[in-house]
Amino acid sequence: MAINRLPNGMYQHDYRVDEQRRYKRFRTKAEAQAHELEIRIAKAGGTLMDTRKGGKIRFHDLYLEWVGRIERVGARGARPASPVTVAGYRRIYESHMRRHFENRALATVTLTVINEWLKTFSSDDARRRAYRQLGRMLQFAVDSGYIAANPARNATINNVPTPSPTREPAALTAPQLKTLAEQAAGGGRYAGRSHDAYGLMILFAGTTGLRWSEISGLKVDALTLGDSPEAVVRTTLVPVDGRLEFRTTTKGRKPRVVPIPPSVAVELEAHVKGKPAKALVFTSPSGAELRSSNFARRVFHPAVKRCQALDPTFPEIVFHDLRRTAVTLAISTGTNPKMAQLLAGHSSAVTTMDVYAQLFAHDGQSSARAVDALLTAPAAAK
Repeated sequence: MAINRLPNGMYQHDYRVDEQRRYKRFRTKAEAQAHELEIRIAKAGGTLMDTRKGGKIRFHDLYLEWVGRIERVGARGARPASPVTVAGYRRIYESHMRRHFENRALATVTLTVINEWLKTFSSDDARRRAYRQLGRMLQFAVDSGYIAANPARNATINNVPTPSPTREPAALTAPQLKTLAEQAAGGGRYAGRSHDAYGLMILFAGTTGLRWSEISGLKVDALTLGDSPEAVVRTTLVPVDGRLEFRTTTKGRKPRVVPIPPSVAVELEAHVKGKPAKALVFTSPSGAELRSSNFARRVFHPAVKRCQALDPTFPEIVFHDLRRTAVTLAISTGTNPKMAQLLAGHSSAVTTMDVYAQLFAHDGQSSARAVDALLTAPAAAK
C-alpha cells in the first residue's frame, strides 16, 4: 500500500484486494491516510473484500449458485438438503423474487429496494418466508465476498412483523383420541362406506408420534408385532413439486425404533395380515398412496367437526397435533424425557424439553410433594 501525490495536487492511495490492484483518490493527504488505516484494519480483521463484484453479479446468478450449494451440501455444509426443502426454496423464488430481482445487480439490492418489495405481499406469512430466504441468500453473498453487508439481516428494520399464530397447538386426551378414530373410520367422504384403517391410523399416530410423511411411507416390514411391538421408522413419502416420492431417510436422517401400544399392535396385525412385506401399511380405500391434503380435507377435518358436535370441548386440531398427543399421553404416564424424545423423533432430548416444556410444568410440584413425603415419613423402627 502506498500514498502518492498526483500532478493535480490530489493524493492517491494504492492498495490490493484479492490480489487485484485498487486505488482511491482524495483531496488531502489526511483523508488518504485515514482510508489507508481503514484498509489495514479491514485486512487485519479478515473483512477486506472487493465489493465491486456485487455490481457485476446478477441476483439470478446468485440464486443459482446458492440453491446449487443447498442441493449439494445444505445450508451448513454438512449434508445435502432434502428435495422437499429445495423445492420449497425454488417455489418461493419463482413466486415472490424472480420478477422483482432477477436481473438486478447484487449491489443494487438495497434496504430501500427490499422494503418496496415487501409492500407487494398480501400475506404476512408469505412475506416472512420470502424475507427469510432473501436474508439467507444475501448472507451467502456476503460470505462469498460479493457484497460487504446483508441488507436483509434485520426483520425489524425491514418492517417484517412476526405473524400471530392462527391457533395454539393442541393435544387430545385418550378418550378424545378414541372418539376421533371412530369418526375417521366411519365418516368423511366415505360415509356409509367404513374404512377402519383410517381409525387405526389415527390411533397409531396419536400413540407413536410419527409424522405424516413417516406414517404414509410406513411399510409392513417395518413392523415387529408380538410381545414387544415396535415400528422401525426408516422411510417417508413426501410431496416434491406435486409428485409423491419415497425417501429412505427420515427428517432426523437416521432410523428410529418406536414402541407400539399392545392394543394398537393387535389391530395392526389384523390389518396387515396377508400384505406383502414391501406394501404400505396405510393406503386409501382404493389402495393408493395417501396425500396429506386429500386426507385432511376429506377425512380428518370432517371427523374433527363431528367430534366437536358431540363434545364442545373437543379442540381444533390438525394431523400434526397427534404427535403432541402421543408425547402428552406418554408424559402423563411418567415417561422420562429420553423416551419422549424417541416418540417425537427429535435429535436431542433438549429439543423435546423446549418444545413440550409446558407438559413438564407440573413436575415441579409433583417433585416437591415427593420430597416432602420422604421428609415427613415416620422414621423406620430400629
